[in-house]
Amino acid sequence: MRTLTIADNWKDWKFGDTDAVMTFTALDDDKVPDFSNRTLTFKIASTLNNDLEHPKDFAATATGYIQDKNVILKTEAVKQLTPGNYIVELWAMSNDTQKDAVYPSKGFAQFTIEENSMKVSDVTNIPSMTINAFWNAVMQKVGTLTKGAKGDPGKTPKIVIGSVTKLLPDAQPSATLVPLQSDPSTYTLNLQLPQGAQGIQGLPGTPGVGTKGLDGNNGLTPTIDPKTKHWMIGNTDTGVIAEGQAGKDADPSKFVTIVSFNELRQKVQDNATALDALQNSTTVSDLKTQVDKLSALVTDLTSQVKTLQDSKTDVPKSDEPAKSDTPASDKPATSDSAKSDTPASSADSPSTSASSSTTTPDSTPASADPATSASSASTSTTPTSNNVQ
Repeated sequence: MRTLTIADNWKDWKFGDTDAVMTFTALDDDKVPDFSNRTLTFKIASTLNNDLEHPKDFAATATGYIQDKNVILKTEAVKQLTPGNYIVELWAMSNDTQKDAVYPSKGFAQFTIEENSMKVSDVTNIPSMTINAFWNAVMQKVGTLTKGAKGDPGKTPKIVIGSVTKLLPDAQPSATLVPLQSDPSTYTLNLQLPQGAQGIQGLPGTPGVGTKGLDGNNGLTPTIDPKTKHWMIGNTDTGVIAEGQAGKDADPSKFVTIVSFNELRQKVQDNATALDALQNSTTVSDLKTQVDKLSALVTDLTSQVKTLQDSKTDVPKSDEPAKSDTPASDKPATSDSAKSDTPASSADSPSTSASSSTTTPDSTPASADPATSASSASTSTTPTSNNVQ
């Protein structure tokens, strides 16, 4: 809560006294506020019969000044006020946010202007005088006045640039003048200016040409600290680790020994040598040649078998006698002794009859192998020789 009280020593003063000072104490929750960046203004209204709750009319404004943590109001600033009772507020406006703090939060502070010996009162005490009549009387009195003595030279105000607050582009510019506490004739000018529109980009500037600088000194060569393992620049520890911590010794049981590795490598080399020798030897070439010959022989035998199968219709059945163009009288006689000497299997064997197809000259293939033909011939002549005996 904000409070505002006036010191009793100058709570009352007479009309025309312009050399008095009223002292006010302003508090925020019982603490002295900081008014260093605020504009202080007293706002005064007249009242009747000490009625502090119902001001009659707004009367004047005056600048407040900070003095020893208090705010003072000079009677010279309100010399236009006539005798009567007045209530007062203190408005403290922030120079940055333009917000006002009003003291007090409740009610008003009060002071009284007493009449002097000249009994000067407000023109409202002359109800029968019109405004025009009063104005004419004043102007007539002014005409009779003589020029007074020359006054003292006034103090030239000093203006010090304070803060500059940037506002939105559409905002209205404003400015405030704040008197210094130490020198009331010096004012701080605070500006609140809207931001301007962005201008057109300027042309590129000419590249600058500078002189070559001096050669620098050789830098320090980094080293590794043997204790911390950090990089060192001279005597400065960079904190950067250059070497890692020592690792743990390996477990030999989990790895192949050098002796075992050498033996395994020797075996691989020996096997590779033997494989090269086998691939380069003539044995493989000879085996391939034999395989080719066997393949050709199988092909030839397959052809002969097919030929025999095609000529099967010309061979007599096993239960029929073989036909012969030789007369019966020309056949040699067969004795019993001869029959007994010849095995039955040789004369009457069905297999011999079946193989007779190979003994017939007409059934022998023209392309048969000589060795095969000779073998067939020897087989076919065997029963004949037995019969002759």
